[in-house]
Amino acid sequence: MMENILERSSGTLLMPGMPRARGELVMNETRAAFVNKKGQELAAFEFSQLERLLNVRHGGVSSTVTVSLKDGSAFEMYLDKGLAAYAFLDAHWLSKPRQVRSRADELRRLAELRGERIQKVRTISDSRRRAFRICALVVALLVVIFDTGLVQKLFGANLSSGITISVNVLGVALILVFLAFSFKRRHPNRSVGGDIGIYILLILMACLMAFPLVFAIGSSLKPLDELFRFPPTVFPRHVTFDNFSDLVVTMGQSWVPFSRYLLNTVLITFIGTAGHLIIASMAAFVLAKYDFPGGKVFFAVVTTALMFSGYVTGIPNYVIMSKLGMIDTYWALILPAFAAPIGLFMMKQFMEGLPTALIEAAHIDGAGEFRIFWSIVMPNVKPAWLTVIIFSVQGLWNTSASTVIYSEAKKTLVYALQQIQAGGIARTGQAAAVTVVVMLVPILIFVFSESQILETMASSGIKD
Repeated sequence: MMENILERSSGTLLMPGMPRARGELVMNETRAAFVNKKGQELAAFEFSQLERLLNVRHGGVSSTVTVSLKDGSAFEMYLDKGLAAYAFLDAHWLSKPRQVRSRADELRRLAELRGERIQKVRTISDSRRRAFRICALVVALLVVIFDTGLVQKLFGANLSSGITISVNVLGVALILVFLAFSFKRRHPNRSVGGDIGIYILLILMACLMAFPLVFAIGSSLKPLDELFRFPPTVFPRHVTFDNFSDLVVTMGQSWVPFSRYLLNTVLITFIGTAGHLIIASMAAFVLAKYDFPGGKVFFAVVTTALMFSGYVTGIPNYVIMSKLGMIDTYWALILPAFAAPIGLFMMKQFMEGLPTALIEAAHIDGAGEFRIFWSIVMPNVKPAWLTVIIFSVQGLWNTSASTVIYSEAKKTLVYALQQIQAGGIARTGQAAAVTVVVMLVPILIFVFSESQILETMASSGIKD
């Protein structure tokens, strides 16, 4: 017999190849069994073996609960208290697959319940969406080619500024239309006018945010005469990669190899980010899920530390590193990165939303604290620690370390590139290339981890 029975419901068991059997379904937190009047288990299963769970209501609180297991077996139970039994099974089935329902699906479901006529939604196939995306890319390339002046050179035409602006506006409009048909349609608002207003606002904000990036890349591809042209142009008229080649030549003339600067930056960024993530995650787990004396005071100190910028903490950090004898070493940058408060704050806020029932269930199964932290907590807060990685990499990659590292062989890549930027007017093109090189790594990390950051946590549907 089962121990610690939390829910029971009398009913009838229906299994293929067996006669109907009268008894009751008994359940605890991890297991369910249907027993007959003699106490014999006719069917039993662990919640972790569940693959599908269905419920058909018959009236009142009775219903038929259908259970399908991962090994292919299935059986039905007509239960007098079927609604309560189904709710108990669904609540304790922690490994159940998530069902993602859009707002349109929910509206159609409610309309069906009201008995309204459902109109068939016209969808666009994936092949057509890919075709629209290719068209948008082709139009974007044509606009860029037109702005660089290649069309005017081929046909020997001098186009006015009005024609150029009209072509750009038409190209951007076509790109937006193709992109609108290349993605699945969503309804953020109940009215068409509201949808249009929201999309116009989002497009304007996207253009404002993307403009600095586009302008920086365009400036790095301009020759020196176009960099000083007024009014400045966004896209280069004559595309050239001389700025990047000159940057490589200038870096090659240094008595410290370029690879040494790059190795120093990668080493500091990797160790600092890994240490920051591990320490912040472990501390956040303790602060979020355990009560101990002084925990709230400690977190209040961490929250207060968020108000201080790096300029304020620069002198205290220098004094501490000097007392520890770590000036002119990599640890002068790595150790302060371990103690950055932003990571601890973000991880604690995410872990507080993690259901305590998961941790308690792991304790019952005999898992240790580190096993719970590494195998249960960290996978469920993946968006949080990926965001922490982005912030940490951005801070460490862009640090110049000029105040704590003096040896040229230990300096970072950003410091060396900043020296090139300070070379005067003759190095304006190289300075534009430096800007692109410095911001390239943080942007690539964000692009590759964007889907994970925006992903909803796996435990969002579980409530205590």
